[in-house]
Amino acid sequence: MTVTSSVLKLMANGREITVERYLPPGGGPAPAVLYLQEIFGLLDCYREDARELASRGYVVWLPDLFSGRAIDYCVRAAVRSVGRINSASSPLYREIDALLDQLKQDNACNGRLGIIGMCLTGGFVIQAAMRDDMEAPVVYHHSFGLQGAGLPFQEEHGLASVKRMQGHWSRVDPFCPKKRRERLKELLGDRLDANVYNIPHGFRSAGRGTRDGKIAWERTLAFFDQHLTEDVHEH
Repeated sequence: MTVTSSVLKLMANGREITVERYLPPGGGPAPAVLYLQEIFGLLDCYREDARELASRGYVVWLPDLFSGRAIDYCVRAAVRSVGRINSASSPLYREIDALLDQLKQDNACNGRLGIIGMCLTGGFVIQAAMRDDMEAPVVYHHSFGLQGAGLPFQEEHGLASVKRMQGHWSRVDPFCPKKRRERLKELLGDRLDANVYNIPHGFRSAGRGTRDGKIAWERTLAFFDQHLTEDVHEH
């Protein structure tokens, strides 16, 4: 049996989004991962990651967040205040939240959820980690939000509800400065598995073939395995 894929057209917070759906051999039910692109759009390298995750036993949704026009999405993210600060009320995050709700209802999903976001979408992982049903959030070098740990100061109290999170950052990164990740570490403490590398922004695109890029991905896979599959078996 092999990984199978299909394309969905879904409504999320009033906008139609194209989603590539990857199913593991056997089809499920299985834990599910929402994989969010970075600013470069939906590249084939992300499809490679989605297929690898599916081959390991996960349902994977890979949404094209630039559905419609990429420039429109980027303007909403970078120009509007709620986008820049990654507010829970941002229409951009509401789309992600709606996609997670629908992913959980996918008949191939067993109800356990993980998420990966990076660069433009990394901050969404921090918001999604506060969901009661989020078991395995992984953030890569989040460029937004611009306040504090990556979300509005007045929303940081919600991080008390986060079960766990894994993070991957560049040691020197103008798009995600050290103080942002340090603030997240301060607020999450030992619930954050924080990893810093000597490679530039773009771990799952330009940096995926580097030694550190490969290490970051291996850690991501181990995190998903531990918290989306092994935890179930232990209970």
